[in-house]
This record gives sequence, structure tokens and C-alpha cells, in this order.
Amino acid sequence: MEFSTKLAAACALVFSLAAPAAATAQDSANFFKVGTASVTYGPYVRFGLGVANTRPSDEHWLPPGQSDPRIDFNLSNDTSGFGEIAFGYDWMNGFRGDVSVLTTGSATTTGPHTTSGEHADITSASVSTSAVMGNLYYSPFEQMGVNSRLHPFVVAGLGYANNKVSDWTRTNTAKQPENRTFSGDTHGDFAYSLGIGMAYQLTAPGKHPAILEMSYRYYSFGTAKGGSTPLTSGESPVAPLTFENDAHVLSISLRIPLQRL
Repeated sequence: MEFSTKLAAACALVFSLAAPAAATAQDSANFFKVGTASVTYGPYVRFGLGVANTRPSDEHWLPPGQSDPRIDFNLSNDTSGFGEIAFGYDWMNGFRGDVSVLTTGSATTTGPHTTSGEHADITSASVSTSAVMGNLYYSPFEQMGVNSRLHPFVVAGLGYANNKVSDWTRTNTAKQPENRTFSGDTHGDFAYSLGIGMAYQLTAPGKHPAILEMSYRYYSFGTAKGGSTPLTSGESPVAPLTFENDAHVLSISLRIPLQRL
């Protein structure tokens, strides 16, 4: 996948900066040495806002007929909003971790079928996600002992997501317009995330710190499914509209340590 290649390259860049020879490690970190940071050790709270570009994959449904084939789609989503709140702990040794509650806005999900023959397209649907995720951050230069207000980091997360699909409509225009609408549904699944970012301490040395974070993260929210109950004429499908729900998120967060040292 194209994103995987970009993420691997970005992570390789960060880790290559984190692993120079001991004799030259401090020189390699000088690029990120910006000012002197205040102590951030201990618990913190973090608030984030951003935009999410959700990208479905393996999009399909199974019609009600026993002899009907699986119908695949090429769905695309609108960009939606993203928000999160997290509580965590900073060990100030290059590692910190938090638990976040996050949500994405409702993104319109439509697209044509890709299975050969006269089949219907998805002309109306949307998906939104809420999730709980544990996140682990690694700042290589902080681990080296560089006390800078600016620190790059990598992050990985594991959690659980609820993917909510709205009522969905398939439209067959092969012979005459025919619309069939089915109910929506919510499906829970395992979720994970990988990303890179930059943290900058906004406050002056000695003041209670506030840290601005900018990050780019890939989220895999697992499987999303619509409902099987017909809201118009017709039978229930063998399997409703189903797809893997992934998202690319750009966000800005404010991290505030709760312990005053």
C-alpha cells in the first residue's frame, strides 16, 4: 500500500536520527536543539483536533439470491473532523504513554460497483467512528538527554473502535433507476495506529509547561458494516455493505502536564 511505503520511510528517517554512534549522537541532535525545556515529568492531559481522510477497502455486499455473486465496490469518502482527549504519563526518558478517547465526524461513503455485469452502485451512505486507544510515544533525542523545547516523536496505538454506518442505498441504473435502502448498524472491532509528529514546548523555561503537538497518524479502525433490514422493498442481503475502515489523520494537540515541579 502506498501509505505503508511512506510511513515506513518516515519512521526510518526518525529512527535513523535516533541511532547515531555514541560519539556523534549529540551533534546529530543539534538540529532539534531549540531552547531549554521545563520539566514535564508525571501525569498529563492532552486535547486534540484535526481532519480525518477515511479510506474504505475491501468494499462489498452479498445480495439475497443464493446464486447472486459477491458485488465489490470502489467507495470514496469525504474528509471529516477528528477530535480526542487523552490522559497519560511522561517519564521524561524518551517514553510517554496515554489512553485516548477519539471520534471522527460522519463521512459520506459512495461509489460504483467494480464487479462485471449489471449491478447497483452505492449512492448514499456514511460512516463515523468512536474509539478508545492506548498510545506509546518515543522521542529519540529526549532519550539521549537533549533538553530541548522541540522534539520529534513516533507513536503507536492499540485499541477498540465502534464503526457506525448510516442507512445505505444501492441504485441500479442499468435498465431503469431502482433504489433500495437498508438500515444502518454499528460494528465494533480491534483498532491500531502508527504515526509521526513533532512536539514544541510553548512556555518559557521555569514556567508551568504547555506543549503543542502536530502529528500525522494512520488508523485502522477495523470492519464497518451497514444493516441488513430493508427500509424499502426487497429481501435482506446475505451480507450487508461491508468494508475495512482506515483513516489518515492530521491533528494538532495541546498537552498540559498536571504536576507542578
